[in-house]
Amino acid sequence: MLRSPARLLRRIVLTVLGVAILGLGAAMLVLPGPGFLVVALGFFVLGLEYDWARERFEAARQKAADLADLAAARVWSTAGSIVFGLGMVAAGVLWIIYDDLPGSSAWSGGSVIFGGLAVLATIFVSLWQARQARRAGQPTPAEVLEARRHDEEDADEAAPTPAGSQSARG
Repeated sequence: MLRSPARLLRRIVLTVLGVAILGLGAAMLVLPGPGFLVVALGFFVLGLEYDWARERFEAARQKAADLADLAAARVWSTAGSIVFGLGMVAAGVLWIIYDDLPGSSAWSGGSVIFGGLAVLATIFVSLWQARQARRAGQPTPAEVLEARRHDEEDADEAAPTPAGSQSARG
């Protein structure tokens, strides 16, 4: 129970801020920008006050990490992600410089630049983590993810079906 006005004010501020960040992240899932990272940040803020949000934060953080690891796992995927991030930065600069482009403004250009920088930072961190894992003789995050998926598929295939029902695979 909330016992002091300061505690109530903190809860209100964190709730409003967390919901606003979640809304921004949800928009970035379909617009240019680091949607999963911003969604994870929104759940992190809400998680400072709510247990359910802490669980959602962990799931969103894992999803963002999984996507980054997959993008850094293969040479062509990594190169494509880097080119995409650089392209977003260049497009953002053009949106700031040229007023005759549709939606041209410092805000729209800045948000596209921010999204491109977030893509680049995420890829570089994933590459650094993979390099550190290889140096330590450990599996890379992408290899751990792939092994986990393989184990889950094996467990699904080995799971018995209830008597009298047909398997979904035919």
